[in-house]
Amino acid sequence: MRNIIKIALVALMIISACVPKFDNDFEYSDHAEITRLIVGNKEGIIATEMVRFAGQNLDSVLLKDRSADLTKIFLRGTIARGVVIEPLEGSPKFGTYGDFSQPRKYKITAPSGRSVEWTYAFGFYIPPVGCLADRWAGNVSCRDGIWPSYSPAKCVGEKIDGDCQRVKLTFNFWDDSGAKTVLLLQLGDIDYDTFRGSITLVEDVTVTSYGSAMTFHKGPAGFYNATANTLNLDINFSGYNLPGGATKYKFTISQL
Repeated sequence: MRNIIKIALVALMIISACVPKFDNDFEYSDHAEITRLIVGNKEGIIATEMVRFAGQNLDSVLLKDRSADLTKIFLRGTIARGVVIEPLEGSPKFGTYGDFSQPRKYKITAPSGRSVEWTYAFGFYIPPVGCLADRWAGNVSCRDGIWPSYSPAKCVGEKIDGDCQRVKLTFNFWDDSGAKTVLLLQLGDIDYDTFRGSITLVEDVTVTSYGSAMTFHKGPAGFYNATANTLNLDINFSGYNLPGGATKYKFTISQL
């Protein structure tokens, strides 16, 4: 009988040791936030740049795909365990397609019960363009678009008077050392939807090569592509018969 009592006491001590103690309250997370916001559409996840204005509880979400339709995208978020996201004022639920062409507001509640209201404003990312003229300063490639085999062996670009929208190109037309050509180009404002802009030849340029006096006429002279870093020249031209009766001379200027 004594042995049975001893065994029972030992068992009771073991059970008591395994019972959890509730002396300290469990600490719930107080982080009411989305640590990573994911934006997507039917084509997949869209790369973004995020700018946070913490004092205003606002994130500016800039999509790098400028062709994306802001009315047909969805949001997902990386959140801590137990965090709840509640759409406010008609905002689409996370994970469902919706219209984000205007700022959207959400209530984010932490496991502790603390909550914040956060706004997401959507737009498109515009990469820094910098000084346009610097893209074509120094030695560049000048490809003759009419007779490529006569492309100048050397072509030099120069920014004029620190003006980021003025470029001077110097080369030998038809790669003729006696036909030095200097084109002064004015670059138009960039279109941030296409990252392109117009080019204007500022003044007439007359050059003589192989016995012919030819003129590049001032005025509209093509366009630049700030993504490809090219000047696509298409200049009014006279003094020599071009193939197919063309009246414009073409050059493609690009970085080496």
